[in-house]
Amino acid sequence: MNIAAKLLVALICIVVVVRLIGQKELSQTTPIDLVFMILLADIVGGMIHGKGFKIPHVVFIVAIWGLYMWGAEKLTRKKSFERWIDGVPEIIIKNGAVNEKLMKKEHLSMQELKTQLRKQGVFNIKDVRLGILEIDGSISVKVVKEEEES
Repeated sequence: MNIAAKLLVALICIVVVVRLIGQKELSQTTPIDLVFMILLADIVGGMIHGKGFKIPHVVFIVAIWGLYMWGAEKLTRKKSFERWIDGVPEIIIKNGAVNEKLMKKEHLSMQELKTQLRKQGVFNIKDVRLGILEIDGSISVKVVKEEEES
């Protein structure tokens, strides 16, 4: 019964904290958000099963977690910190030539690159005027138009 009460209090506290800091949609989750969610899961799991933790401890820990998350959210609004955490889009294909160095850095295979291009409707790398590796791992492409080839 004690575990159930701790879990209920933790869930309520987490919902309140997330609503207070205005958490984004899951599709907009940043790497720092993911780290905070994993950290919270570990903390709450430990508190629920720990015999030394009482309900006020759960409330306090979730409140501190919320404060840290709020601070991280404020930091990510600063451009330099945002670039460091989220990364920046980079050119992976220019005029049909693939940036091999970037592919190695991002651990991207040629097969994965071709798959991403096919999802964009591009079946030949040589048709790509500009390919940008976005921060979410997708690739945006601008293809060579037929009249430009002539």
